[in-house]
Amino acid sequence: MRNELLTADQFPEFFRQIHDVQPFPWQKRLTEQVIRDGRWPGVIDLPTGTGKTAVLDTAVFALAARPETFPRRVVFVIDRRIVVDQVCERARQIAKALEDPGAPLLESVGKRLTALSDGGKALGVAALRGGIPIDNAWSRQPDEPWVLVSTVDQFGSRLLFRGYGAVSPRMRPIHAGLAGNDCLVILDEVHLSVPFAETLDHVRMFEPRNGLPRRFAVVEMSATPSRADARRFQLDPVDDLEECAKLSRRVHARKEAKLISVQNHKVMPARIVKEVKSLTTSEAVPGASSIGIVVNRVRIARETFAALKDAGYLAYLITGRMRPLDRLKSLKEIEPAVEPSRHLGPGETTVVVATQAIEVGADFSFDALITECAAVDSLRQRFGRLDRRGNFSRRAGHAAPAVILGPTSVIATKKPDPIYGESVKVTWEELRNRARDGRVDVGSLDLSDFPEGATAPRDKAPLLLQTHMDAWVQTNPEPLVQPRIDWFLHGMESTVSPEVSIVWRKDTSPEVLQLVPPRQLEYMQVPLGAAKAWLRGDNEVDISDVRSSLADEGDSPYGPSARRCIRWKGMGTDRREGMGEVSADDLQAGDVLVVEAKEGGIRAGTWDPGCGDEVSDLGDQAQFERGRRATLRLDAELISRLAPGSPSPPKPSDEIEAVDPCKTRIDEWLKQLRSQPEAHSLSQIAAALGEVYEIASVGTADDAYYILSQQRRVDGETMDGSDESNSIQGTEAPLRSHLEGVGQRAGRFAEALGLPLELVEDLRLAGRLHDIGKVDSRFQAQLVGGDPVELALLDEPLAKSRPGTRRVRGYPTGMRHEVASLAMVQSNPAVLGQAHDPELVLHLIGTHHGYGRPLLPIQEDLSPQLLQYTWHEHVLTAESNWVDTSLAPDMADRFWRLIRKYGYYGLAWLETILRLADHRESEAASW
Repeated sequence: MRNELLTADQFPEFFRQIHDVQPFPWQKRLTEQVIRDGRWPGVIDLPTGTGKTAVLDTAVFALAARPETFPRRVVFVIDRRIVVDQVCERARQIAKALEDPGAPLLESVGKRLTALSDGGKALGVAALRGGIPIDNAWSRQPDEPWVLVSTVDQFGSRLLFRGYGAVSPRMRPIHAGLAGNDCLVILDEVHLSVPFAETLDHVRMFEPRNGLPRRFAVVEMSATPSRADARRFQLDPVDDLEECAKLSRRVHARKEAKLISVQNHKVMPARIVKEVKSLTTSEAVPGASSIGIVVNRVRIARETFAALKDAGYLAYLITGRMRPLDRLKSLKEIEPAVEPSRHLGPGETTVVVATQAIEVGADFSFDALITECAAVDSLRQRFGRLDRRGNFSRRAGHAAPAVILGPTSVIATKKPDPIYGESVKVTWEELRNRARDGRVDVGSLDLSDFPEGATAPRDKAPLLLQTHMDAWVQTNPEPLVQPRIDWFLHGMESTVSPEVSIVWRKDTSPEVLQLVPPRQLEYMQVPLGAAKAWLRGDNEVDISDVRSSLADEGDSPYGPSARRCIRWKGMGTDRREGMGEVSADDLQAGDVLVVEAKEGGIRAGTWDPGCGDEVSDLGDQAQFERGRRATLRLDAELISRLAPGSPSPPKPSDEIEAVDPCKTRIDEWLKQLRSQPEAHSLSQIAAALGEVYEIASVGTADDAYYILSQQRRVDGETMDGSDESNSIQGTEAPLRSHLEGVGQRAGRFAEALGLPLELVEDLRLAGRLHDIGKVDSRFQAQLVGGDPVELALLDEPLAKSRPGTRRVRGYPTGMRHEVASLAMVQSNPAVLGQAHDPELVLHLIGTHHGYGRPLLPIQEDLSPQLLQYTWHEHVLTAESNWVDTSLAPDMADRFWRLIRKYGYYGLAWLETILRLADHRESEAASW
């Protein structure tokens, strides 16, 4: 199927079969150009509303047409949280069409993409919009095609070897290896992310070496790119507009705004209600079904929403400071009123109050818009949500109406605005100069040629040097002194507050968090300064949905914590270092914090530190919606909140008087829950658990309750590089078969990625040797639960534990089996003589759990053993105490030589291929 020719002239039909519409002329022209030239333009400059997210369709089609040329991972980077979710929806639509094509062309494209990877799928889709400790499906296999939609922080931190959130030091090389190779980075609205665009430009200088393919490209989507000399793709006035009435109507849609000064932010909610009333009663705005309101601060958005609700309007609140599950619920509710292609007609007007979260990419279309004044580039984006298809103005026969509110406390003060600096004043003054009778045209072509200073302030990134990379590439252990990465993501002069993620749970005990781990869908991102103020019980700190210095205002440096919070570090016992209760002063950028639901902090689905109402616990729903693993906590209070009227669940304290076994009672309760349609997600979770599930009892005495979990296979997304997640699995894999399986899989990955034959063979060899250090009898004892009889009866060493194995610690604390593997392999020159690059093979063995970059953890063995294993008739032996050996310094020296030989990202990529082969082989053995 891959040999069948796929040409650019098939793209329109491909597009139509997915979206049920023909592509615009520019979309066809871009696809033809990309496939013909074998490269992307450096800049795509298109007006808002012209369907820019269709570049995803072009990227997927181009990969299928020329897989040897174009990257497997398409990363759409945009610094707006709501946009991450909406762009993901388009990507999922493409992926779904390829999975269930129903048309020969889609089937052909799907098969070509599927054939690119070793047993993978046609196209994966992932969102990186917060710290993600275990939802890492995109990083499971190096050769699969993926679309990632991410914020700058999440992708940028991974690219620079310092993944935010709970990305452990062990997993950082994998994330960097995937982010820095085989990636097409589409940086949307680059004016929002100029420092990161500059950093990306610098990263491209660090090419992999020694024959490694890079397939790494950056495309900026903006009218004001960071690179003036880049090849630019733009609309053609004739081919794109004159020949396409539909696109022309969007670009030339008439929009007119009224300028109104208000005293300050305190009076804005009341003034907005007045303007909404005027719009809904005006004869000049007949049949307006939706009104959008965009303000610059989350607090003002909340207060405006409350004022509109009090005034009797059907109102919704959308900000970037929401948990994804809450946001998805709100978006689903407002979709009928803001979907651009909806049928326009009479009915109740829907009012949507939002922050900057909807400026970019959100496919909303309002019949009227009220906005707080902002920098002109932000206003362009906001008015791109007004009459997005040009349907309202065509029907009404006049311009779509808008209002721009200018608080005098911002536009008539010497103090710079903490969000937009001086640009708001410059923009307001230019709008007044252009206005006629207090009104100004705000169509997509009208807000151009504004004075210098009208755009939002743009910071610059430092020059990325080899010394910076030398520090960051040391992932485990990290150097004591290293450059801060936020400058390279957001600029040197940035005074903005970094962010943390907050999860609300009824039970925050470590035991429960391991059984029902925090998931991305329940995270809320909050600026660090605002989170500290809330934990201390201080007054609310204003925040916005763009990176600004707002959250730093009023942030006192020290103070006791009034609220309890837990720092979450991820799954596995050896991930728990640094996890536990922390004070406000101990918080760090990228932390994932778990707080008790009773502490409040959310109102109407959005961040409200002044609200003390108990927050809904979304833990089980987040597991289920993620689609990986169903869990259900049988906490009576939690169940009654999520499914009122449901029967009380069984609990451990019932055991004394119960007649039926625990499993029987739980089965009966689940049967009742499944029969309750009003229970919604809990009924679905109960159905997903089925008849086979694990039961754990947590808590003490009368407060104890059961947790049910569906774990029919190893969850590959929880593999973090630790021995616990990779070895204690209950799959009983013999060591010999595991080694051969990993070697073969690593070789297939490398071949699929187009690596030179010598590297393919070295990766295969490293896979066949990587785990031989597990022959240590103390490690083997762990894999049989410490049972000496079971250990004695083993016919051959194991790589993975037996089913039902209880977790015991027999291997000396701090010892690493990969160090043993390294020592044993070096004992026989004939084995390394099979390698094309012996140093690379040794490095891959020593780093296959993420250690040894650059120093190996060497632990004194007080009871040393002689380790021995026969591999393909070669005897490998080593003593288990390496304190007085040169293993550690040799590993460090070797690391730096290989960095210079293969490059920062090249070496990380080679490590990634072996390590993911190990993960996938372990996962496959669990079926």
